[in-house]
Amino acid sequence: GAPTASNAPLVKPEEVTAFELGYRGLIQTGASRITVDVSGYFNNYKNFISGKNVLVPFYGTVGDNGLSLLALRNGDFKAFQVYTNTVAEISSYGASIGLNTKIFNNFDLGLNYTFAKFDFDQASDPDFEAGFNTPEHKVKLQFGNTNVFKNFGFNINARWQTDYYWESTFLDATVDARTVLDAQINYTVPSWKSVFKLGGANLMGEEYFSAPGVGAVGSQYYVSWTINN
Repeated sequence: GAPTASNAPLVKPEEVTAFELGYRGLIQTGASRITVDVSGYFNNYKNFISGKNVLVPFYGTVGDNGLSLLALRNGDFKAFQVYTNTVAEISSYGASIGLNTKIFNNFDLGLNYTFAKFDFDQASDPDFEAGFNTPEHKVKLQFGNTNVFKNFGFNINARWQTDYYWESTFLDATVDARTVLDAQINYTVPSWKSVFKLGGANLMGEEYFSAPGVGAVGSQYYVSWTINN
């Protein structure tokens, strides 16, 4: 159909009404102690600020259903993004839960889950890009022991998140879901007041992108020697 003229008014201050509730406590079950950290939030936005994509034809007048439409069909236009407010109803809400305990006497076990959701009626403002850029689900599992035997410890982290759609002035694209495994071992030498660490991130070696247009993240390995006087 024919293009319509963009009406992007000057930016107004963004307003947000936020509600948050949390709890942190200790659950004792027999010999087991579980630390619980739970929180939830709800945000309601008014005059939400973000970008709107606008096309400017090189000839014709927008809405003339003639030259301007021909310019768009021929690719004779300039695209740019303006910052403005949206009239759409926008809200975000989410929750997180963290559980930490010890198993097998002295091994640390932790589980964290985060949920994040963004409600935006795209049909009410088709050209508006909210740019929430957050996965809906994230999970982190941690297992380790700072002293498996004298002066030796280790830690393992597994991280997983769902895919999500990334919006920015640079590029819009889907960020794929990923699972990442990190691990580290450490050895303490008290006489040297030193800690030696050997570790790696993304040990499974599958490259991933943290955002569209950036470099791929592969495996990373490190060795460190820390002296604490």
